[in-house]
Amino acid sequence: MKRAAVAALAAAALGAGLVAGAASGEPTQAQELFRERLLDSRGIARDVRTRLRKGGFVDRRITFADVTGEGRSDAVVLVHSGGSAGRIALFVFSAGDGEDLELVYRNQRLYRATARVRSGNVIYRVPAHEPGDDLCCPSAERETELRWDPRRERFRVVDRRSFEIE
Repeated sequence: MKRAAVAALAAAALGAGLVAGAASGEPTQAQELFRERLLDSRGIARDVRTRLRKGGFVDRRITFADVTGEGRSDAVVLVHSGGSAGRIALFVFSAGDGEDLELVYRNQRLYRATARVRSGNVIYRVPAHEPGDDLCCPSAERETELRWDPRRERFRVVDRRSFEIE
């Protein structure tokens, strides 16, 4: 996909509210675009592919922000299982210096994850269950903060924290 088309999609998705959610239960254009990109990409786990084909979906909350420091919006995408596992995978797509979207980060072993962008860093959280915790109510959450390393052209972990839940 050409860089101009990616930028236009991102601008249209943000302007039309397609990213934050739509009134209907139908997937947005952005969700469909990234679903197809994931299904066509190498290195996508079999479980994630299966989920995307059978009830799973790209989460409506796609975040467009420059997280690779190139001055262009990248896309932070979560995949939802469609079931109780919630969001099971996190991906970052970048237009980079090239003409096509490139998958620059993948974490495909998550459970009930959330993600956000702060100060150009990608931050995700997952529940941290302790023995005796009910599925609904973990004792803590673990947060991982990722920052783009331009020299190595990849994300690296810059911080990991745990938060007790009361």
